[in-house]
Amino acid sequence: MTHYYESHRGSENKSATILPFERPRLPAKRGRPKSFHKGSDTGTPELVMKRLLGETTETLDLLQERGIISKQQHWCGIHLRWLYSLRFGAPSVRTLNPTETGGIEITRDDPQWREAREAEYQEAIRSLGNGSRTRVLISLCIHNERPRFLTKRPGKKLPTSEQIDTIVRLREGLDILNALWGRER
Repeated sequence: MTHYYESHRGSENKSATILPFERPRLPAKRGRPKSFHKGSDTGTPELVMKRLLGETTETLDLLQERGIISKQQHWCGIHLRWLYSLRFGAPSVRTLNPTETGGIEITRDDPQWREAREAEYQEAIRSLGNGSRTRVLISLCIHNERPRFLTKRPGKKLPTSEQIDTIVRLREGLDILNALWGRER
């Protein structure tokens, strides 16, 4: 009786091949491996198109970019928005928990400083008057509402008298604020 091992001695495989056990190399850094992007991420096609049409740019920035208002007038519009947000809060549609600070260190409120900013805001509104200049400035500077003449449409048309009137009222109001605050930026 021959054993199985002895009967296969003459075959080509005289000894079994022993495979070495290799441990896989672990990366030196832990965590998710880096993903390599080709170029920069510009967002979704819809967002790219909105950027090209200027729909994501703030109204005041767009007015300055197109040369409708000056740099000083732009600053006055931003300053009016800042004073408004100190007085009434930022105009937006969102809910907030006032007790949640989100890790922000809250500094002590200075009542004298706040009263001075409140008086500055009231003086600005009073100097603009109760007319259409105030409505135009509040809608454009504070609420970032975009007038129709700033939207790009195919086929450029001449500005209407209503659009020209809006630009004139806007410039007049911003000039009044610039004279009131007297800052050269």
